[in-house]
Amino acid sequence: MKRFAYSILIACMVSFLTGTATADQFHYTNLLIGDRASGMGGAYTAVSDDATGLYYNPAGIVYSAGRNISASVNAYYATDKTYKSVIGGHGWERTSASLLPNYFGVIQPLGNKIKIGISYAVPESIMADQDQTFTDLPLSSSIASVNPGVRISSYIINFNEESNTYNFGPSIAYELSDKLSTGLTLYYYQRKTQFILNQLIKTTNGGFEWTNTYFQTEEKGLRPVLGFMFTPIDKLSLGISFSKIFLTDSDTTFQNTYRRQGIAVGVDTDGDGVVDQTLSDEASLPDGQSSTSVKRKVPTQVNLGVAWFPTSSLLLSADIGYFTEVKEQGVKQVTNFAIGSEYYLSKNWATRAGFYTNYANTPEISSSGVNQNEHIDLYGLTASVSHFTRNTSVTLGAGYTFGEGQAQIIGNSTRIQDAESTGWMIFLSSSYSY
Repeated sequence: MKRFAYSILIACMVSFLTGTATADQFHYTNLLIGDRASGMGGAYTAVSDDATGLYYNPAGIVYSAGRNISASVNAYYATDKTYKSVIGGHGWERTSASLLPNYFGVIQPLGNKIKIGISYAVPESIMADQDQTFTDLPLSSSIASVNPGVRISSYIINFNEESNTYNFGPSIAYELSDKLSTGLTLYYYQRKTQFILNQLIKTTNGGFEWTNTYFQTEEKGLRPVLGFMFTPIDKLSLGISFSKIFLTDSDTTFQNTYRRQGIAVGVDTDGDGVVDQTLSDEASLPDGQSSTSVKRKVPTQVNLGVAWFPTSSLLLSADIGYFTEVKEQGVKQVTNFAIGSEYYLSKNWATRAGFYTNYANTPEISSSGVNQNEHIDLYGLTASVSHFTRNTSVTLGAGYTFGEGQAQIIGNSTRIQDAESTGWMIFLSSSYSY
C-alpha cells in the first residue's frame, strides 16, 4: 500500500501513514448501515426483507411486505485512537466524530414477482482531529551530538482529516421460484478524503523545524451488488451477495512544505562513521501541488449468511464476510464474522442485539521490520429497540467498538508502539410501509 512519510529531523517521526484513497484503509466495516441490520450487528445477508436489503442483499426485498420506506440516522458516531509512547514517553491521540444520515431506501412492487427500489448509503464518514503540544523533549540521538545542550522546547502537532463515502443507485429483484430469488443493486460510488497536517518544533537555541502537508483524493465509480436468497425449508433462509467497486476516475493531489533553521544535522560525507560535516538551514517550498490519476486496486467482497426463525417471535442470524487480497497495495485477505438476534416482546415492541468483527487487512507487525502499517483488530457490540404501529416503526439503538494492536509510526525505526481504538454510536431511525 502506498505511503507518504514526512520526516522531522529532530524526532525522526513519520507523522501519518496513509493509503492513496482511504481514511481508515485498514478496516472494511467502518459504519453499519440501516436500523434493523445495525441492531443485529450487520448479520443481515440472509434476512434483507426490508428497504435495508437494497444495500446488504437485494434478493431479499422480494419478501418485503408491500411498499416500504426506510430511513436511518446515525445521530452520533465517535472514535478514539491512541498510539502509546510515541515521543518522549508521550502518546498520540486522534479523535473522530460525525453526525449524519447514513441510509435511505424505498421499495416498490412491479408485478407479482418483481420489486424495484432505490437507496442511498454512507458506509464511512470520518472527521478526525489531533491537537497536541509536547514540551521539554530530547533531540533524537542521531543529531544530539552535533547540537550539544540543545533540547526541544515545544513540539506542536495539528491534524485534521475528513473522509466520506457515498453510494446511490437503483435495485431490482426477481422471484425465480417459491424458494429462490435474485437481485441486483447498481450504486454510483463516490469517495473523498482530505487531510492537513501541520507540525512545528522549536528548540532551546532558537532554532525551529516546520512541516505542512496537504493530501486529497477523490474517487468515482460503480459498485454493483449481486445477491441470491434461498429458502430450502420453512424457517430457514440462506443468502449470498457479491460486491466490488469499479473505479472510473481517481484524482489525488498532495503537497509537502518544509523549513528548518538553526538546527545542526551531522553528515558522514566519506562513510567512515565519523561526522565530518554539519548542515543547518534547509527548506522545501514547492510552487504548487503534485497530482496523480492512478487508481487503487479494490478487493472483491463476498457475504454469506444464514437466518433461522425458531419461533414467530425469535430470529437468529449469522454472516461471514470475505474480502480478497490486493497484493499491489499490501492488503491481505480478511474474513469477518457477525451474529445477530431479534426478539418480539409483543406485536408492538422488538429488541435486537449483535456482535461483529472488523479485522485489519494488514499483516501483523514484525519486530525486525520498519515503516509497517498498523494492525488493530476491532470488535463491535450493538443493541436496539423498536416500536411498531400499523404502518410505521421507530428504532433507537447503540453500538460500541473496541480493539488493540500495534503500530510503527517512527520512520525507519524498528520501534513498535502499542495502539488501541474505541468507538461508539447512537442511532435513531424510522420506516414506513404502505
